[in-house]
Amino acid sequence: MIQFLIIIFTLSLFSCSGEGEKAGVSGPPEEVIRLSIEKQKIGAYEEAIQLIDTVLKKDAQNLQAILQKGKILEEWEKREEALSEFQKAISLEPDNIPAHLGSASIYSKLTYTEKAIAEYEKVAVLRPKDPEIHFKIALENWYIQKFPETAASYRKVIEIEPDHLQAHLNLASVYEKMKDWNKAMEELETSIKLAQKKEDKEAIAIAENKKLFLEGRMNQSEKDFDRKTQPPFN
Repeated sequence: MIQFLIIIFTLSLFSCSGEGEKAGVSGPPEEVIRLSIEKQKIGAYEEAIQLIDTVLKKDAQNLQAILQKGKILEEWEKREEALSEFQKAISLEPDNIPAHLGSASIYSKLTYTEKAIAEYEKVAVLRPKDPEIHFKIALENWYIQKFPETAASYRKVIEIEPDHLQAHLNLASVYEKMKDWNKAMEELETSIKLAQKKEDKEAIAIAENKKLFLEGRMNQSEKDFDRKTQPPFN
């Protein structure tokens, strides 16, 4: 409680001045960065940046401050500026995971999908056993319709975390796009079992409905399928 009151009191001093440096910031960089995070939490982005800049004016290569500035700018939807900060961090520390993740996030939002994938793949090398990184790579490949690559990434997720329900469901959709009906059905069967185990009624319904659709689709020619799903309907 006392620590919380100290933070609030200190923040009030900064808000009165409008800029940390004008208020006479003399504390350690870590404290100023922490105060910047508090400003970010309440949406006071300009003040948060001003605080970070007081740190960077004293030490332009403070990696923690650079990363924090990138996060603030991204949340503030100043994407190009945020990307510049994340890339700056990478130039200082090439294997910095938060910087690569930040860059990937920005590239994805800017629809520079190939660049986003490249950044996520760098993280995957550094954290090969993290299923969520491979999941992100799969999503990006899905957006640009690279189905074999998407499937490979989802299989990697499942290799690391066999019970990853969403990966199985998504992989079924990928196999459907690839017209690999048998593998799609296998993934749906697995999804149903996992969803039942997790008591996830929504996932059960999604998988069962998809399974019914695929059972019908497998027995139709391309001509029949197009006739029933594309106008004019007969």
